[in-house]
Amino acid sequence: MTDPGAAAAAVATAHRAHWSTVLAATVALTRDLDLAEDSVQEAYAQALETWERSGVPENPAGWLTTAARRRALDVMRRAQALQRKLPLLVWDGAGDGVEDEDEDGDEDEHPGHRRIEDESVPVVLDERLRLIFLAAHPALAPTSRIVLTLRLVGGLSTEQIAAAFLVQTSTMAARLTRAKKRIRLSRIPCRVPPAEELDSRLVDVLDVLSVLLATGAGSGGAAPGPAPEGSGSRAAVLDTVVHTLEVLVDLLPGRTEPRGLLAQALLLRARASTRTGARGRPIALAEQDRAQWDRELIDRADRLVVGALAQGGRGPYLLQGAIAACVAVPARHEDIDWREVVELYDALLVHWPTAIVQLARVVAISEADGAAAALADLEPLAEELDAHRPFHVIRGELLSRLGEHDRAVPAFRAALERPGGEGESDLLRELLRTS
Repeated sequence: MTDPGAAAAAVATAHRAHWSTVLAATVALTRDLDLAEDSVQEAYAQALETWERSGVPENPAGWLTTAARRRALDVMRRAQALQRKLPLLVWDGAGDGVEDEDEDGDEDEHPGHRRIEDESVPVVLDERLRLIFLAAHPALAPTSRIVLTLRLVGGLSTEQIAAAFLVQTSTMAARLTRAKKRIRLSRIPCRVPPAEELDSRLVDVLDVLSVLLATGAGSGGAAPGPAPEGSGSRAAVLDTVVHTLEVLVDLLPGRTEPRGLLAQALLLRARASTRTGARGRPIALAEQDRAQWDRELIDRADRLVVGALAQGGRGPYLLQGAIAACVAVPARHEDIDWREVVELYDALLVHWPTAIVQLARVVAISEADGAAAALADLEPLAEELDAHRPFHVIRGELLSRLGEHDRAVPAFRAALERPGGEGESDLLRELLRTS
């Protein structure tokens, strides 16, 4: 008999590592998201009991996949619907059969587990990719794409997702139900796009993961403030983003944009312990203790960026990753090459000529060329970004650096009137009291 704690830990590890793989393999059999999810959940519950009694199997993913698919088959057979039931998910025909499985959960290597190396080969290679592209399908509403990615790919519970987005569990359950109903009624295909569509659809996936990255980081996005389970849920969101991007990088080695976004996610993880202080107050980059940063993650992110740039990548997510690496790699804040950061922002503006990117460039200009030059670039953004708190915070800081305190105070007051995190609000109130 295995120690109960060890069995529980093994199940938790298997959940983090294999949820999307097990679910995808079960969906491939059922074509029914609800039945597949129920079957996978029961497989994990069964694992907790069985592994405690019989020990953890050598192949946990295979064991769980076997258990989930057998349970799903039992349900379909009892309903006598396997042949008569109209498939609820449109499939592309690959991997449709039910493979023979050993009692211990071992399976022959699925032909779809190869990497996408040769674009002349049909791009139907890994069941996890099917789920990723299904969850982020452009026919779904933006919010639906986000919550489905967390549920189907990350395996987060409805309660966790609700806590991360600061809504009631019942509200999030209704959103998930509507999203899955839309998939069924719209006959949205559960497949990896063909090669000629892959890059455009990959952008949809990365856009969703970018929003989730902001949510997991607690910097804007959908979850800017605390919640009873908020911080833990946001950490789970960030874990989901990292895991999903690692899958994309591994299975789509010819694409550089996933590597750029993965680099950003790893760098956020590396700096997580120093980004906020007491009561959730944000800590300025120059004041963060770089000795506490995870250098192993930083080095990994830097290698991702350097390799992707050497491969010829120049997409927006890779450029953002390069910017983040430029800021994080130096051992001292004083060693950051801000002129290089400005040039990277100039390249990013070619892809995304938005006021938000221009605002970020202003911060780099303030470090490279001084507050006066930055303020001159900031003022033309005033009308478009008036409702945006960071604009007023940056304006107040630049004016303070120039000694124009009479103009800085109204800027900080304007920032406090705009929505934002409570920790930042607390810092602004203290700043105004001492001004």
